[in-house]
Parts: sequence; structure tokens; C-alpha cells
Amino acid sequence: MPEELPEHGITPSMVAAGTTMPEQHVIDAAVHTVRSLCGWHVWPVREETVTVDTTGDDVVFLPTKRLHNVTEVSIDNEQIPPGEWSFSADGMLQLTRRPPAGFRRLAATITHGYDEVPDLAGVIGQMARRAGAPQESYQVGGISVGAPGAVTPQSTEWRIVDLYKLGPMP
Repeated sequence: MPEELPEHGITPSMVAAGTTMPEQHVIDAAVHTVRSLCGWHVWPVREETVTVDTTGDDVVFLPTKRLHNVTEVSIDNEQIPPGEWSFSADGMLQLTRRPPAGFRRLAATITHGYDEVPDLAGVIGQMARRAGAPQESYQVGGISVGAPGAVTPQSTEWRIVDLYKLGPMP
């Protein structure tokens, strides 16, 4: 019977190494950790409505680094016609008029995300394998290396996570 593919697309057989095959819930935890660290879902491409704060500037940053399309924009529940806004691929929405400043004032229906992220999926696989194999930790002086049971990136993996991480939002 084939494995059921989760929304993020990573299954235990995909990250198995030798005899180590993490359970799906450990992989899901690693995916959740990475997405939380990045500040957005990253992959796969999906449509969703996001609600963001506005600063009163005509440029609004949407929580994505890979914006494919914007189909709807509203400010304080008032629909803004498509000719009054444009967007960039890295998540900036420019309005022809300045919105009022405030929390959760702008909503946008967007299609965003990467089709696949093999480098990030590799990091998630490593994290899941480490979390599922606590015997692989060891002591160096008074420091435990390997963080048994933890689902966190290690130092070299942060470089990859940082590629997908949102910057500071205004």
C-alpha cells in the first residue's frame, strides 16, 4: 500500500537513511518548526487570504518570498479594484493610494510558495532523523552535541533556512 502524501510532500521513506526511518509525526514537527522559523508556509504553492497590518505607506509587505498572483485586495473590508494595486514576486504590494495605518487593515487573496524546495526538504530530513535517533547525541566536555529528540536546525542548516526566512516586517 503506497504512503499517503502529506500536504508538505515529505514521507518517512523519503528521509530514511540506512535503518533510521523517522515517524511521520516527527517529520511533520520538523516541517512545522522550519515553517515557523521562516515565518510563512514556504511550499507548496497555494492560495490563501492573508491579513496584514498597514503603516500608512503605499507599499505593504505580504508574508511571502514567492508571490505568484494576487486576485483580491481589500482595506477595512472595502474591495480595492485590480487597477489600484500591483505586486512584486517577492511579496510587495503597491497601492495607488495610501491605506490608513492600523492593525489587520489589509486583506489579500494570494497564490504563493515554491513548487519544491529540495535544499530545505534535506534540512527537514536531517532534523527528523536526528530527532528520531537520540542515541546519536554525544558529550563533548559539558556540552551535549546532537540535541537528542530535538527538532531544530544545526548551525550549517541555518544558512539554508535563512534563504527562505522572511525579513523584518514593517
